[in-house]
Amino acid sequence: MAALVAAGLLAAGCDGGGHTPDAQTAISATSAELSIRFDVTGEKPPTVSVLGFRAATSGPDGEDVLGLVDPLSAAAPDQGCALRDVDEATSALGARGSSIDLEELSGVGVGFGASDPTLPLVRPFPRVFPDVAGVVGGVVAEAGPQPLATMPEHVNLYSADSELAIAELSVPALPHLTTINGVAPTAGARVETGAGLALSLGAAAGAIVELRPFGATVAVTCTVPTNASTEAIVVIPRALLVHLLHTRSGAPNGVAASIEVARRIRVREPLTAGGARVSVEVRSALALELRP
Repeated sequence: MAALVAAGLLAAGCDGGGHTPDAQTAISATSAELSIRFDVTGEKPPTVSVLGFRAATSGPDGEDVLGLVDPLSAAAPDQGCALRDVDEATSALGARGSSIDLEELSGVGVGFGASDPTLPLVRPFPRVFPDVAGVVGGVVAEAGPQPLATMPEHVNLYSADSELAIAELSVPALPHLTTINGVAPTAGARVETGAGLALSLGAAAGAIVELRPFGATVAVTCTVPTNASTEAIVVIPRALLVHLLHTRSGAPNGVAASIEVARRIRVREPLTAGGARVSVEVRSALALELRP
């Protein structure tokens, strides 16, 4: 997963250095973000990754800053399915005269309480974020993927100013992918897309479904309404799938891709003086081959 994200970012253009804002450009917004992601895939032990940063955004309008820094965290459509492209998002950012300068969110920590007493408090460490298309860059704080003995039901948040937890957040339940075009999902399966894709989900309310070709910057993202019933069917039309079938990972007979099911919550917590937006997400991925 980390390699997929990195490939998308590097494809947008990077030189390995931090972004330096234009001295003549006024800062229009500042924010702080903390992302906690649990990966629950196959028979492997679950893992947790943490990403935190402060962002100074210059430009005429607001941005989905977390989604630009981490494409897996991009805001999902309010309903239905949409095509998203990391290259287009960063190009549009530059075309609007906007830029994002990143600074690590230092001192914060994530704990798992009694669910895994063997795992110490996770505190992310600074890492240089590759300059993306000359408009996003700087330093972030990152930790993981860290293996877990079991999935926690809650996470505790710690600020740099206190050794006591300042908040406890529930970890959302993972939706279940039950069938793909009426067939039980199997890793490496070849899936025909001529008539689109019909995905059956259990515990579906509020689920996010994403289809990502390996090594590509484009993805299809779908949202299940929060008021959906326990079972739901997500239909990805052929008109969106054709964009995935012509990526650089494509082969004459198909495209290697990942189908991912997730659920996330986003809340605001007092991790910094001005508060921080916190995302807690659980995600599962299945590798398959999309056939024209």
